[in-house]
Formats: sequence, structure tokens, C-alpha cells
Amino acid sequence: MFLSLCGGVVGTLLGLAVPVSVNLLTDMHIPMSGLSAVIALLTSALVGIIFGTLPANRAAALDPVETLKYE
Repeated sequence: MFLSLCGGVVGTLLGLAVPVSVNLLTDMHIPMSGLSAVIALLTSALVGIIFGTLPANRAAALDPVETLKYE
């Protein structure tokens, strides 16, 4: 979860850097929402939880002796 959350923070910062720089450097106004940044962070954390937990649960259900026998 930590790794996916760090990736979400970096992605959110890069995603917000473009509209902020366009707003500062040009006359164009690009609307930004804090809610979209929160949703992006929650989504990345949720993906990290789901796709980190499912394989770990599957691996925990395996018998270690049987698993190592086939390696």
C-alpha cells in the first residue's frame, strides 16, 4: 500500500503541476479540484490494498512443504 500511495502522490503532484504552471504562465485558466486529487490518492491506495492482499492471501493458504517440493 505504501508503494502505491507514493506512486499516487507523485502522479497527483505531476498531474496538478501542469494546470498550475499553465495558470501561472499564461492567461488561460484551467479549473482544478481538490476533490479530484483526493479521489486519485484514494484510488491508488485501494489498488495497492486489493492487489497486494489478494496474492498474499493466496500464498498464505498454500502448504509450504508442497510449494517448496515443486521448486
